[in-house]
Amino acid sequence: MSDIGHKLHRLLLHVVLMAICIATVFPLVWMVTAAFTPNDMIMARAVRFWPENPTLSNFTIAASRHPIWMWLWNSMLTATLITIGKLVLSVPAGFAFGRLEFKGKQALFWFVIATMSFPNVLAIIPTYIAIVKLQAFNTYGAMIIPSIPYIGFYVFYMRQAFRSLPASIFEAARMDGSGLWRQFIEIGVPNVIPAIAALSVISFMGAWNIYLWGQLVLDDAFKKTLTTGIAAFADLEGAERAWGPLMATSLLSIVPVLLIFLLAQRFIVDALAPGIDVR
Repeated sequence: MSDIGHKLHRLLLHVVLMAICIATVFPLVWMVTAAFTPNDMIMARAVRFWPENPTLSNFTIAASRHPIWMWLWNSMLTATLITIGKLVLSVPAGFAFGRLEFKGKQALFWFVIATMSFPNVLAIIPTYIAIVKLQAFNTYGAMIIPSIPYIGFYVFYMRQAFRSLPASIFEAARMDGSGLWRQFIEIGVPNVIPAIAALSVISFMGAWNIYLWGQLVLDDAFKKTLTTGIAAFADLEGAERAWGPLMATSLLSIVPVLLIFLLAQRFIVDALAPGIDVR
């Protein structure tokens, strides 16, 4: 009887998990099929798992109404530069907190960690005022630079990654006459590549999905990102929204992030789940 109960429990668990998976994946499937289905056929059927009369016309229509390819470039540019900026600051800081000793180290580290509890939304108004006074409104810099300093988690994560390295390799480097910079570049960084890759993906996804700040500082249609630009479809179409072009643009907004995640998947697993063999 216990075996039957155990099997029923496992069956129920699998059914629940399958239902959750279907509920999670269905919107994505609907978006992909709608992106390649002629716009006048999309609402003809509520559920479809393959495009009817597959076409690229939705992308053409979207591009004729809005500069979606420029939005794609802007998203790639801003997300890449924000990610590089965060890594340039957080990786050396993590090395300093993880491997060096200096006065005030612990106090400074906990101050950096404390910034993680500061709600980013509270800084929007003063940052916006500063952007306007600096006459940087409607520029890429207004989108990129204010998004870089939020690196509390990144510094903490890199500190832990550098602390996990054996002290003996740094001792050996010092005995060979290597300075701090050489230890950082030639020993530290190559051994924490998985952690850097994981943070790169996290940062890129976060920067790619910036919406509120982009809506505030980017007014030029040709400087918007995909995340902020998609809202223009709702503003233009209203109740008679063109679902095909909207879904085509939405598909463009997730493909780059998905590709980056797939390419860096192994590094992410190595960084977040050490000791698990995924080969």
